Amino acid sequence: MNQFVLTCCSTADMKKTYFDERQIPYVCFHYLMDGVSYPDDLGQSMPFDEFYNRISKGAMPTTSQVNVAEFHDFFGAILEEGKDILHISLSSGISGTYNSACSAVEELKEEYPDRKILVVDSLGASSGYGITMERRLHVHHWFFSTDLTSFKRGGRISATSAMLGTVLNICPLMNMDHEGHLIPRHKIRTKKKAMQEAVRMMEEH
Repeated sequence: MNQFVLTCCSTADMKKTYFDERQIPYVCFHYLMDGVSYPDDLGQSMPFDEFYNRISKGAMPTTSQVNVAEFHDFFGAILEEGKDILHISLSSGISGTYNSACSAVEELKEEYPDRKILVVDSLGASSGYGITMERRLHVHHWFFSTDLTSFKRGGRISATSAMLGTVLNICPLMNMDHEGHLIPRHKIRTKKKAMQEAVRMMEEH
């Protein structure tokens, strides 16, 4: 049996040391900020504190997914070593990255007919994606936000809703459904109550 290499996307959002210690290669997304393109390389090109400080000052980063050519090169380097691949992808419900990975696999099958590449849709995102791996339908991803600015900038809510929500200290509570979509569940006042509700939902499930 050939050796399998477990891989993922940088959007698994764990520390670089987490992947390094477990020998899990990751392929980087990209983001554009203030006219400059950066790899989403887990804080190596731009420290996280600088990233969020820029956003607080008005920067509006936009992300781009890993394309087919990048997956081709990423997977190809591993296949060239004579190893097979099990790739866990960011949820197809919020990104087209899963499809890009699958397209790259179809190309590589012709170049490496004796190698195996399996692509699994995590149906998750962020650190929930980072820890889920094979038990993807047994992990409940719950998120909440204390700042509505990004929701307004991204067009998810109106300026009026953002203003009223901020005044009322609304924290939207969201989770991922079984198709990997990010779904708003509750509008909760105060961070403390949002945390309590998230814990209650996790206990319930």
